[in-house]
Amino acid sequence: MTTTSTKPEALLWIDVETTGPDRTTAQILEIGMACTDSTATQDYGAFHAIVKPDILDISRITPLAWEHHTANGLIAEVRAASTRQNGPAAVGNAAEEYLESLEQRFQLVPTGTNVDFDLGFLGLLAIDTSPLSYRKLDLTTIRRLITILGGPDPYATHHEGRHRVEDCITRDIHDYRHYLETIQLKDCGK
Repeated sequence: MTTTSTKPEALLWIDVETTGPDRTTAQILEIGMACTDSTATQDYGAFHAIVKPDILDISRITPLAWEHHTANGLIAEVRAASTRQNGPAAVGNAAEEYLESLEQRFQLVPTGTNVDFDLGFLGLLAIDTSPLSYRKLDLTTIRRLITILGGPDPYATHHEGRHRVEDCITRDIHDYRHYLETIQLKDCGK
């Protein structure tokens, strides 16, 4: 377990796009991270990379992932990417450098939609996630809680967007800010 840090907490927004949901067979195609303060109003920088697997195994891409990633151009970008710059080792090293620069200033709290899913895939790039906080902020939990409390079910309709990491992170930050504003308004009696 991570010890208590004297550094301020920051939210590390994470998203990956993959060839499917199974970490034992799926390949990572794209990774994105962004860092903000706990209210998601102060931006501390972002990281984005296409990941070109050593061999892109088309037969292991699930039908849904194929549909999304051919429509949004990700498969084409992966195929056109440089193995030297976008290979798993190169992207893993670049992502670790990004995290190390943030870890010097902040205690990073992994945040996003299904954040455990994304963290599990970071291991495929040999990214050391041990310095990250053991605490996580998972928007899936927040969205489910809102539905249980009588709010609208955000999963009743598909999230709009291209199913690319930057879109998903932007959507998550927007939703999180909306949830914070809603809570603040209710606390103020408005």
